Amino acid sequence: MPEKTSDIWWLFSRQTVSITTKESVLNSALLMKNRGFRHLPVLAESGKILGIISVQDIVDSLNLTLESFTSAEDVISSLQVPVERIMTGQPIAVEPGDGLREVIKKFSFHNVGALPVVNMQGIVEGIMTLRDLVSLMGASSSPMNAQVSEIMSTNVTTVEPGSSLALAVKLMSEKRVRRLPVVSQGHGLHGVLTNKDIMRHIARIVNGGSGPSGFERHISELMTADVITIGSEDDLRVAANQMTSFGVGGLVVNDLPSHKIALVTERDLVRTLFSKRGIDFLMRSMQYELEAEDAMSRLRSFSAR
Repeated sequence: MPEKTSDIWWLFSRQTVSITTKESVLNSALLMKNRGFRHLPVLAESGKILGIISVQDIVDSLNLTLESFTSAEDVISSLQVPVERIMTGQPIAVEPGDGLREVIKKFSFHNVGALPVVNMQGIVEGIMTLRDLVSLMGASSSPMNAQVSEIMSTNVTTVEPGSSLALAVKLMSEKRVRRLPVVSQGHGLHGVLTNKDIMRHIARIVNGGSGPSGFERHISELMTADVITIGSEDDLRVAANQMTSFGVGGLVVNDLPSHKIALVTERDLVRTLFSKRGIDFLMRSMQYELEAEDAMSRLRSFSAR
């Protein structure tokens, strides 16, 4: 394997957007929605990491509110609290000396979707996500010789098109899922509702476009109908490439009998594959992109001489 596996600082996103503990949950949600982020580091004035907030944290907070209130005004008011109340404190981080092997272990053992990247002084320099690892898997055209069926989730929580958005929030929070396939008996898949759709709806409420009872609206009004799908016998390289190309964190498996629903997600491609095939298999699956990047670095270095 190339030297890049022991130096992952070239891989992570140099995310300069961060927040303080006093930032409101609402403003954090709007920032995530506008920038397309799923996680934000929470920093002290010194730049050192204090915590991290995710879209899942916001969905959990929203669920608690919806147990008592239903009006859009009450929901927005409940999200004005500072993020320090709901953030995850002392998050697991990527540290100097961590190579790709250690990063994969941290994602898998701790079941997280993002790892802040800190330097020798403990200052946050960026963030690494599951999507960064999946993008490495999707870069090669060579098959991984592992099928979607090996890691896909078949015990999937679904909702009906006529269900309320409040129910979707409740299910996402209690089942710890980021997406809900929308299905109806006899008609199969209608679409998918994701936690990003929830963030977009919060933004609509803030802008006055949700109506008087924003979370009683039907899921069919807010779901994504154009669903990216994959076959159960497709190679996992195809799944990784699809997720990277379309910028999605999960795919619906579309060839199961009797309208059954299955999903394959970024977490499956890293955590489940880690548990079923081992870390060496995962490392090999990322080798093409690592070698290509290493070759380009060498070429740039030679051209600069």
